[in-house]
Amino acid sequence: MLVENGFVRVKTSEGEEYTFTPSLGRIATLGHPHEIVQHFVALHGKDPIPTATYILACLADQDDATPLIGWRDEGGWHVGLMPPAEVLIIARHLMLHGIVGKAKPSAGDGKFADKFEASEYIAAARVHLGLSSEDAAALSMTEFQTMFEMKFPQAGKNGGRDVPTREEYDAGMKRFEERRHGTEGR
Repeated sequence: MLVENGFVRVKTSEGEEYTFTPSLGRIATLGHPHEIVQHFVALHGKDPIPTATYILACLADQDDATPLIGWRDEGGWHVGLMPPAEVLIIARHLMLHGIVGKAKPSAGDGKFADKFEASEYIAAARVHLGLSSEDAAALSMTEFQTMFEMKFPQAGKNGGRDVPTREEYDAGMKRFEERRHGTEGR
């Protein structure tokens, strides 16, 4: 269990252990692809604790993590052994590693996506990394990115093509125009 890949283990003062797995398969249990992104957004909204608790409940390896994370019923909100602020921190950590990944923080276009298709990443891990369905579903996004980069080192740079990014193209065109206009005036 590697924390740098997003996995979390919590041990209570009584010695009880809880583990949380942000695998692609587990992330898919949070809801349909749009709901997954809505949960991620809700973690940064006005009332994130119910969403954080739901995420931890879904990603817990144990059948019942409510003694640790708390629960809501007709009687209201019941805080577990873990303070709500820590529940939120762990939920954000799990979602970051589960759907965004942190293997290459500078990779990607940084644009918002309104859905997360875990099944596409599971299929990619099966096809490109040769993993079984079970092994592919057990990967966190951070693990997937790390393994993909190791197998295809150039894939992270401009999609494996020798094509400039939009910013590189614009900067090059600007330099070209400056030179062209500078030589025309002589």
